[in-house]
Amino acid sequence: MVHRIIPIYLGLKTIQDCSAAIFQMRRGMKRLLIAMILVAIGLCPSILSYAQNAPTVLLFMRNAQSSDDLEYMLKKEVGVMKDILEKSGYKVVIATLDGKSFTAGSTTVKADIKLAQAKVADYAGFILPCLAVPSYPAPPEVSPEAIALVNEAISAGKPVAAQTGSLWTLAKAGLLKGKKYAYAFEEKSPYFAGAAFAGTGVVRDGLVITSGFCPFMALKMKTNDGTEPLTLAFVAALKE
Repeated sequence: MVHRIIPIYLGLKTIQDCSAAIFQMRRGMKRLLIAMILVAIGLCPSILSYAQNAPTVLLFMRNAQSSDDLEYMLKKEVGVMKDILEKSGYKVVIATLDGKSFTAGSTTVKADIKLAQAKVADYAGFILPCLAVPSYPAPPEVSPEAIALVNEAISAGKPVAAQTGSLWTLAKAGLLKGKKYAYAFEEKSPYFAGAAFAGTGVVRDGLVITSGFCPFMALKMKTNDGTEPLTLAFVAALKE
């Protein structure tokens, strides 16, 4: 009974007609699948070309052995920055001073290069996460390579973004002088002389973009984390 109903429902008179129709449908589906594969193959070079030609930004992770919570910062700060940048169409190259990856708990962030290998001309901009490295009682150590890099970046007209503790890199490079900046509070260190405290949120002054509260500080102070708005402001500067 079922075999009789199916051909009638399909408007076919015999089982042979039904089989022929099914065969034709399968051939049509095969042709459609082949066409889709060919289209995909044709698109691959374009996709690969776009990925290869995507503008690149450098994310520099300073030495963080003394971090108050490195695993949390790798997830909530570095991970968030990288994710936003990649979703915005940028390739992210991660640099550390010695070229070694950072691991804390179950989280690893792979380093691509040593900071000394970074050439300013190769990047659209530079972003410096805090990583919850203590800034007190003594100011954090800032490498000569980092100072040279941010100075050259600003001279080349490239935006530089820094969060909380990494502002010390900009301060020691002299890049905050005459600029507004964001920090957890108004810093009285001589390195910040000539700079104007403008609050704890994200502040942009020309090519310099700063944020006062990293994820760790925001967690402890029960306030808003500046990672996402800082990165979005950095993306906006990159697109100008």
